[in-house]
This record gives sequence, structure tokens and C-alpha cells, in this order.
Amino acid sequence: MRSRSAAPLAVALAVILAVPSVLRAQALEPPRLVPERVAGEVVAGTYAGIGGFIVGSFVAEEFAAAVGARHETTLRHSGWIGGALGGGLATAGAVYGIGSIGHQAGDFDVTALGAGVGFATSLGLARLLLGADGTLPEGMSTRARWATINALALLPALGATIGFNSTRRFQP
Repeated sequence: MRSRSAAPLAVALAVILAVPSVLRAQALEPPRLVPERVAGEVVAGTYAGIGGFIVGSFVAEEFAAAVGARHETTLRHSGWIGGALGGGLATAGAVYGIGSIGHQAGDFDVTALGAGVGFATSLGLARLLLGADGTLPEGMSTRARWATINALALLPALGATIGFNSTRRFQP
């Protein structure tokens, strides 16, 4: 008799313990992707990244000159590193900011990692398309030049958007 009365009690206890975890799992499902939000993340991230690269490059070159760097290559490399950092942070910040509007949030670290992966992909693609010196081919039309430059600028924002949306969740 005891084994019969213990079985329903064990089932009831299992249901009581399982229901909260099922409800928590349902609450942790990511919000639905909205195409307008994703497009905003990509566009804002792209142009913020371009601006961040320009500002970061200027600040790094001025800082290098202020601390005594005089060689053109040193100044150029300092500017490039500052531009990459400024552009990456601006891209990740814009994507994270747009994506976090409302009751949603993502992981900034993963967003920044996505921007970095996108930047590395863009750099590799630029080397492949433009060569080691990074100059556009001589016979390339203006339209093709703009398309190439915009595609290369878009990749970090795409990486950041993928990173953000892969960690997106509801925020109470």
C-alpha cells in the first residue's frame, strides 16, 4: 500500500518542481526579431563606426605627436590603431544602444566581439580586393568605389548586430 501512495506523491512533487523551471525557460526565450530594429542597428553601427574611426584616428595621431612621435609611419600607425579602436567601440555602442531600446538587452561584450570579427573580415577582404597597399584599382568606376568602401564599412556593423541579437533577451 505504501508504494502506491508514494507514487502519486512523487509525481506531484516532480510536477511542482518542474513547472517553475518550464515557466522560467519560457520567460528566457529571446524576443522576436523586428526587421526595422535590425536595419537600424546595422545602419547606425555602420555610420557610427565610420565617425568613430575618423575621430579615433585624429585623437591617436594628435596624442602620438604630443608625446614626441615625429616619423610619418609612426603617426600613421598610431592613427590607424586609434581609428580601429574608436570605430569598433562606436559601432558596438550604436548597435547595443539601438538594440537595447525598450524592454530588451543583449551582451555588450559579445556585440563588441562581433564588431571585431566584422572588422577583421573587412580588413582581410580589403587586402584581397585592394592589395597590400589598400588603394582602389585605377580603372574602377566611382560607383564601384563607393560600393566597395560601403561594403567594407558595413561588415563590422553586421558582426556587431549578429553578436547583439544572438544574446538578446527580455529585460524586466
